[in-house]
Amino acid sequence: MNESKLNADADFTVKESKATNYLVGIVLVAVLFISLSVGDYGWGNYLDGLLFLLIPGAFFIARAKRNPIIIKINKSGFYYIGKKITDWEHFYSAALSQDDKQVGSIEDRFILVLKYYSLDNRGMYKMTIPLTNTQDKAEEEIISAIDFYYKINQTAERENDRC
Repeated sequence: MNESKLNADADFTVKESKATNYLVGIVLVAVLFISLSVGDYGWGNYLDGLLFLLIPGAFFIARAKRNPIIIKINKSGFYYIGKKITDWEHFYSAALSQDDKQVGSIEDRFILVLKYYSLDNRGMYKMTIPLTNTQDKAEEEIISAIDFYYKINQTAERENDRC
Protein backbone atom coordinates (compact mmCIF):
# COMPACT_ATOMS: atom_id res chain seq x y z
CA MET A 1 0.00 0.00 0.00
CA ASN A 2 1.24 3.43 -0.83
CA GLU A 3 1.87 5.40 2.36
CA SER A 4 0.52 8.53 0.68
CA LYS A 5 -2.96 6.96 0.84
CA LEU A 6 -2.74 6.70 4.63
CA ASN A 7 -4.00 9.62 6.68
CA ALA A 8 -2.29 10.44 9.97
CA ASP A 9 -5.57 11.61 11.52
CA ALA A 10 -7.65 8.62 10.38
CA ASP A 11 -7.75 5.01 11.52
CA PHE A 12 -6.42 2.16 9.42
CA THR A 13 -8.84 -0.72 10.00
CA VAL A 14 -8.81 -4.38 9.04
CA LYS A 15 -12.13 -6.21 8.88
CA GLU A 16 -13.38 -9.45 7.47
CA SER A 17 -14.25 -9.12 3.79
CA LYS A 18 -18.04 -8.87 3.57
CA ALA A 19 -18.11 -10.00 -0.06
CA THR A 20 -16.04 -13.12 0.59
CA ASN A 21 -18.03 -14.14 3.65
CA TYR A 22 -21.38 -13.58 1.90
CA LEU A 23 -20.19 -15.51 -1.16
CA VAL A 24 -18.98 -18.52 0.85
CA GLY A 25 -22.10 -18.52 3.02
CA ILE A 26 -24.51 -18.28 0.12
CA VAL A 27 -22.68 -20.98 -1.84
CA LEU A 28 -22.79 -23.40 1.12
CA VAL A 29 -26.51 -22.80 1.72
CA ALA A 30 -27.24 -23.07 -2.02
CA VAL A 31 -25.39 -26.39 -2.27
CA LEU A 32 -27.47 -27.70 0.64
CA PHE A 33 -30.80 -26.69 -0.91
CA ILE A 34 -29.83 -27.94 -4.37
CA SER A 35 -28.74 -31.30 -2.99
CA LEU A 36 -31.94 -31.61 -0.92
CA SER A 37 -34.11 -30.78 -3.91
CA VAL A 38 -32.46 -33.35 -6.18
CA GLY A 39 -33.45 -36.42 -4.18
CA ASP A 40 -34.46 -38.04 -0.94
CA TYR A 41 -31.40 -39.43 0.77
CA GLY A 42 -32.72 -40.15 4.26
CA TRP A 43 -32.49 -38.38 7.60
CA GLY A 44 -28.81 -39.18 8.10
CA ASN A 45 -27.86 -37.25 4.98
CA TYR A 46 -30.16 -34.36 5.92
CA LEU A 47 -28.45 -34.09 9.29
CA ASP A 48 -25.02 -34.27 7.62
CA GLY A 49 -26.12 -31.52 5.24
CA LEU A 50 -27.16 -29.35 8.17
CA LEU A 51 -23.89 -30.01 9.95
CA PHE A 52 -21.53 -29.54 7.01
CA LEU A 53 -23.36 -26.95 4.89
CA LEU A 54 -26.09 -25.02 6.69
CA ILE A 55 -24.30 -24.31 9.96
CA PRO A 56 -21.02 -23.14 8.32
CA GLY A 57 -23.04 -21.20 5.72
CA ALA A 58 -25.00 -19.42 8.43
CA PHE A 59 -21.75 -18.74 10.29
CA PHE A 60 -20.20 -17.04 7.24
CA ILE A 61 -23.34 -14.98 6.57
CA ALA A 62 -23.54 -13.88 10.23
CA ARG A 63 -19.85 -12.96 10.17
CA ALA A 64 -20.42 -10.85 7.06
CA LYS A 65 -23.34 -9.03 8.70
CA ARG A 66 -21.49 -8.43 11.98
CA ASN A 67 -18.22 -7.38 10.28
CA PRO A 68 -16.31 -6.18 13.37
CA ILE A 69 -12.97 -4.40 13.24
CA ILE A 70 -10.21 -6.94 13.86
CA ILE A 71 -7.18 -4.65 13.74
CA LYS A 72 -7.13 -0.88 14.15
CA ILE A 73 -3.96 1.15 13.73
CA ASN A 74 -3.82 4.88 14.33
CA LYS A 75 -1.57 7.58 15.74
CA SER A 76 -2.27 6.47 19.32
CA GLY A 77 -1.30 2.82 18.85
CA PHE A 78 -2.17 -0.68 17.77
CA TYR A 79 -5.52 -2.31 18.64
CA TYR A 80 -6.61 -5.92 18.25
CA ILE A 81 -10.28 -6.89 18.59
CA GLY A 82 -11.09 -3.61 20.32
CA LYS A 83 -8.30 -3.83 22.90
CA LYS A 84 -5.29 -1.52 22.83
CA ILE A 85 -2.18 -3.67 22.63
CA THR A 86 0.50 -1.01 22.63
CA ASP A 87 1.14 2.64 22.00
CA TRP A 88 3.98 3.75 19.75
CA GLU A 89 6.24 4.74 22.64
CA HIS A 90 6.35 1.10 23.78
CA PHE A 91 6.29 -0.47 20.31
CA TYR A 92 9.38 -2.47 19.31
CA SER A 93 8.69 -4.30 16.05
CA ALA A 94 6.16 -5.98 13.79
CA ALA A 95 6.90 -8.71 11.29
CA LEU A 96 5.05 -11.14 9.10
CA SER A 97 5.67 -14.80 9.66
CA GLN A 98 4.16 -18.05 8.56
CA ASP A 99 2.76 -20.44 11.13
CA ASP A 100 3.66 -24.09 10.78
CA LYS A 101 1.38 -25.84 8.35
CA GLN A 102 -0.66 -28.79 9.46
CA VAL A 103 0.05 -32.03 7.65
CA GLY A 104 -1.88 -32.13 4.38
CA SER A 105 -2.94 -28.47 4.55
CA ILE A 106 -2.62 -26.26 1.49
CA GLU A 107 -3.55 -23.11 3.42
CA ASP A 108 -0.95 -20.43 4.10
CA ARG A 109 -1.18 -19.46 7.74
CA PHE A 110 0.26 -15.98 8.00
CA ILE A 111 0.66 -14.35 11.38
CA LEU A 112 1.64 -10.88 12.48
CA VAL A 113 4.30 -11.01 15.21
CA LEU A 114 4.10 -7.88 17.32
CA LYS A 115 6.76 -7.09 19.92
CA TYR A 116 6.38 -4.30 22.46
CA TYR A 117 7.71 -3.21 25.82
CA SER A 118 5.78 -3.30 29.07
CA LEU A 119 4.60 0.05 30.43
CA ASP A 120 7.57 0.19 32.81
CA ASN A 121 9.99 -0.74 29.96
CA ARG A 122 11.41 -3.64 31.99
CA GLY A 123 10.03 -6.48 29.92
CA MET A 124 9.13 -7.23 26.34
CA TYR A 125 5.96 -8.93 25.16
CA LYS A 126 5.40 -10.85 21.97
CA MET A 127 1.94 -11.26 20.50
CA THR A 128 1.05 -13.35 17.48
CA ILE A 129 -2.04 -12.33 15.55
CA PRO A 130 -3.46 -14.73 12.96
CA LEU A 131 -4.18 -13.17 9.57
CA THR A 132 -7.00 -14.83 7.64
CA ASN A 133 -7.61 -15.16 3.93
CA THR A 134 -10.95 -13.36 4.30
CA GLN A 135 -9.61 -10.06 5.64
CA ASP A 136 -10.18 -6.92 3.60
CA LYS A 137 -6.54 -5.77 3.77
CA ALA A 138 -3.40 -7.57 2.64
CA GLU A 139 -0.55 -8.43 4.99
CA GLU A 140 1.72 -5.92 3.28
CA GLU A 141 -0.83 -3.13 3.80
CA ILE A 142 -0.93 -3.87 7.53
CA ILE A 143 2.87 -3.69 7.82
CA SER A 144 2.91 -0.46 5.78
CA ALA A 145 0.31 1.09 8.09
CA ILE A 146 2.30 0.10 11.19
CA ASP A 147 5.45 1.65 9.70
CA PHE A 148 3.55 4.79 8.69
CA TYR A 149 2.00 5.49 12.11
CA TYR A 150 5.19 4.54 13.96
CA LYS A 151 7.23 6.98 11.84
CA ILE A 152 4.64 9.72 12.42
CA ASN A 153 4.92 9.16 16.16
CA GLN A 154 8.72 9.23 16.05
CA THR A 155 8.69 12.48 14.07
CA ALA A 156 6.24 14.06 16.53
CA GLU A 157 8.40 12.97 19.48
CA ARG A 158 11.52 14.53 17.93
CA GLU A 159 9.65 17.78 17.31
CA ASN A 160 8.42 17.79 20.93
CA ASP A 161 11.96 17.21 22.20
CA ARG A 162 13.20 20.24 20.23
CA CYS A 163 10.62 22.54 21.79
